[in-house]
Amino acid sequence: MRTLFLTLALTFSAGVAANTTNESTDVIETTPALISTPVDTKAAMKDMMLAFKQSEDASSIDEMTQSVMRLDALIDYLKQENFSPEKQELYQEGFNKLSVSVDRVKSELAAGNLEQAKDTLNQVDDLRSEYHKKRNPSIWSKIFG
Repeated sequence: MRTLFLTLALTFSAGVAANTTNESTDVIETTPALISTPVDTKAAMKDMMLAFKQSEDASSIDEMTQSVMRLDALIDYLKQENFSPEKQELYQEGFNKLSVSVDRVKSELAAGNLEQAKDTLNQVDDLRSEYHKKRNPSIWSKIFG
């Protein structure tokens, strides 16, 4: 009986060891998934800024495609968050507009137009600026409209 147990244990551990990889297990990096835990909005926003900067600084279509795909996955990840009721509509509107702009960038990249893709990427930055202002309006805009 001990021999059978030992044989099974060794076989199982050898199988587990054979299935280890050095690949990233970050779900957001590859594909969006349904999230059962709360979305870390602050960390995702920081990752979005990094992906945007990498896209902006990319020197090849492949390099930019990789960072744009990461940006797109982060947007999909953030769309799953349940924000406060008064902000939910505003945030979802912004994320939907971002998705449309990122899709345009991906289309340009698929067509092989790196410079046009970078020009289109500026729309993403414009949306970031617009929605951050809407999210945190200045005291002066609240007073004077």
